[in-house]
Amino acid sequence: MSHFKKIKDPLNKFKKGYQRNNPNLLKHLESKLINGEPFHYLFLGTVGCGKTYLARNIMYCSLSKWERVKVHTFYQEYLGIMSSNSFDKFDALNSHNRAMQSESLLIDDLGDEKPSTEAAHDYFGGLIERRYDYLDRKVDISRTIITTNLNGDQIDNTYGSRVLDRLKHRFVICKFNDISFRDKKKEVILG
Repeated sequence: MSHFKKIKDPLNKFKKGYQRNNPNLLKHLESKLINGEPFHYLFLGTVGCGKTYLARNIMYCSLSKWERVKVHTFYQEYLGIMSSNSFDKFDALNSHNRAMQSESLLIDDLGDEKPSTEAAHDYFGGLIERRYDYLDRKVDISRTIITTNLNGDQIDNTYGSRVLDRLKHRFVICKFNDISFRDKKKEVILG
């Protein structure tokens, strides 16, 4: 018996025509959603190619309660907690990091930490390692999607080979090769 609810015809819940140029990925996703199975995806690709769009559509049609960690915002919240002189700083940090232990998690725009410092990269590398440890214990009852504009070498250089190794071990890596939808919509007027 699956931990997740099964979905009939999930691709019809996605906006029509989206990622139709990647039928293998859609078939894989559809199978997981129809059967109510856990999954862990790393969506890699350039800006505007649809990684977040597809991840959010998966969230909305999967019937599970998802946590969404937007890297830039999440890191800014962390810096705010760390700079506060609050009495309950420890509780605030625990609450902040609890998202990494949710059954269904979207980490959106990995590599978009601002400021992009070694401390920021160490922080997110540590969070990914904690998620990996969580998945080792609960892989059969969890779902994860990570989106990033970074490629494998950039992940290695930014977060270290340890993080990349864990991502390769637990995640299905999906490369999005499309160009930005913003470029597709651009109207060129010749004079």
